[in-house]
Amino acid sequence: MTQNQIGSYIAQGNIWMNTGDWSGAPISLSTNVYSELSGLSTAFTLMSPANYFDMAVDGRLRYIGLHTRDFNVTGYCSQGAGGTPALAIYKNGSIVTGADTYDSGTSFVFVSAPVTLATNDYVSLYLKRSAAANPSIRQVRLWAELTGGNQ
Repeated sequence: MTQNQIGSYIAQGNIWMNTGDWSGAPISLSTNVYSELSGLSTAFTLMSPANYFDMAVDGRLRYIGLHTRDFNVTGYCSQGAGGTPALAIYKNGSIVTGADTYDSGTSFVFVSAPVTLATNDYVSLYLKRSAAANPSIRQVRLWAELTGGNQ
């Protein structure tokens, strides 16, 4: 068994949303206030395999394993509109300390952080902008993978 496995399965989960065009799914954002990227006009998809993870609520990756474990959680978002975008990982509706990033002058933001998950904890992505804007969300991906040496 390798370090990142539980039993015979790799503990990992992955959800994504892709509108399939450049117009994207609209979202209304307030200046400098994070909004969850869930319930968009284009639904998220739980990718296979999703061992020990499910998506009970659109846009939220939920851990359903029995034991508390440390995961590396990563997300990205491709969107359009003015202002500097910021992306953050939230756990159970609260921002994960150190899991937010800002990127000036781009439509693509990426964030990654270690997150400890217990049974039924979930992670999701939140977006904010430095200027009032209603960007179109073109593509979002959120994934979690068990960190090595944590069985």
